[in-house]
Amino acid sequence: MPDQGKFAIQGFNLVKLLKRLEDATARLEDVTLYQEGYIQSKIEERTHAAKNTTSDDSTPVSDSNSSCVGVSKETKKQEDRDANVLEPTIKEIDEETPKSVLEFEAFLSENIDKLLNISEKIDPLLLESIKLFKKSFLVQLDLINLAVKAQQPDYSSPEFMNIVKQINENITSITELKDKNRQSLVFSYLNAVVEGALVLSWFAIPTPLSFISDIKDAAQFWTNKVLKEFKANDPNSAEWVTTFLKLFDNLKVYVKEYHTTGLKWNNTPSAIDFKEAVAQMQSISSSNVPVAVVTDAPAAAASAPPPPPAPPASVFEVKTNDSESASSGGMDAVFAELNQGEDITKGLKKVDKSQQTHKNPELRAGSTVPGSSSTTTKSGVPPPKPKKPSTLKTKKPPRKELIGNKWFIENYDSQPNEGEPILVEANKDESVFIGKCSNVFIQIKGKVNAISLSETEKCSLLLESCISGLDIVKSNKFGVQVENFLPQISIDKSDNGSIYLSKESLNTEIFTSCSTTINVNLPVGEDDDFVEFPIPEQLKHTFSNGKLTSSVFEHMG
Repeated sequence: MPDQGKFAIQGFNLVKLLKRLEDATARLEDVTLYQEGYIQSKIEERTHAAKNTTSDDSTPVSDSNSSCVGVSKETKKQEDRDANVLEPTIKEIDEETPKSVLEFEAFLSENIDKLLNISEKIDPLLLESIKLFKKSFLVQLDLINLAVKAQQPDYSSPEFMNIVKQINENITSITELKDKNRQSLVFSYLNAVVEGALVLSWFAIPTPLSFISDIKDAAQFWTNKVLKEFKANDPNSAEWVTTFLKLFDNLKVYVKEYHTTGLKWNNTPSAIDFKEAVAQMQSISSSNVPVAVVTDAPAAAASAPPPPPAPPASVFEVKTNDSESASSGGMDAVFAELNQGEDITKGLKKVDKSQQTHKNPELRAGSTVPGSSSTTTKSGVPPPKPKKPSTLKTKKPPRKELIGNKWFIENYDSQPNEGEPILVEANKDESVFIGKCSNVFIQIKGKVNAISLSETEKCSLLLESCISGLDIVKSNKFGVQVENFLPQISIDKSDNGSIYLSKESLNTEIFTSCSTTINVNLPVGEDDDFVEFPIPEQLKHTFSNGKLTSSVFEHMG
């Protein structure tokens, strides 16, 4: 048994070694083919030029031969120059790429690229979101390349913050894309990507393994919603969710092997400064042109590439410009004014003697000092600010949405589907909030935790069961029917309501305040007919033995 285990480990290392040798061999073959093709093309050009020269010239054959000999010598020199130019490229390719970089590249190709292909089949919005997700991972690939060469930098340095800014901008773009498309059918997909995008901060976390697991759990809430909404209609949804969640597992495996305590930097004596490493990377990217152009082409043949765009602003950046922060308002502006010293009194207005209360007793008798403002009335009180008419208020779009464990049904003015109720299928750990709706019929199926009815007009509610209770606030002309069990009802500042309780809810407790015309209907009549019981509105209060006693006032007669 020990020999078998040892053989397995050695076999694993041998496979890895063979794979790396094959990669290096393939690269050298590509370089060799390119070099041979390039040199052959140069030889053909020189030979063609020599033939043209020979045909145009009327010199003897011996001169032609000597010319050919000269051309061949010149061609050989050109080949030597080409080989010298290509030699650094071969050496550069021969350099061993760090294993951590190769593994991260493999992680991107196996996970992110696959996720892109599936997203393209589902929706363009989702594809755009995943593209932003991939851009951030490519920035991290550059950061890992820098970490292999450089020492750990100061995380507040401009060079490091420029890299972080790019990741921050992509995360912000992913969030903005989700916020702009709340009514989209793939809103649950976009929410899952937003939650998962936070995993891009793993390199700055001392314990990235647990951090990745937490982000996966947060994203899994929305992937479960994706499966619930699309699994029956779109077979790509299940594959997308599986690939998306597998991304976190594979990232965790990679981080566990190479970056257990955050991004691992080069702490050897041969490591260079981070700023120098960034400069080298930028110079390589800016001079990324074919070698053939560098060898023999004139300077004007190829223009230099445009400079890279300015790095995006970081959501965590702190501005240090005192003048800008002082003019932007807030506490910075207050401290800037306090630091003016004696200049702070320059903005004060000279008070005339006629406005000084200590020299004018008649001003002390009044409540105000007359001013020069034309907006004040005769009594010295400024006119009230006119209220914005209700007709000009912005009307919010209706929504039926589950956020966390709470359903929101808001801003409905009429029944969306005539003849059909607004249906909510909820669980016992979810609550329902109904607000600012009018002329709608809402049906809640299943046992829910709690229900709230707020600022509604002419709304009807049909519910099965509720664990906590029903709250009705600022609602007029409402109707509520309970099919099974409801422990209590709280009614505040509401009018003209009818409540129908089932046999299981005869012991329901009802609390009312500032409410009128509330009727409760109970199935206590013949053949379980409903009998109406009005909620008392008049109370009689008496004082007895130093205490206030209240009782319902009943009209006799």
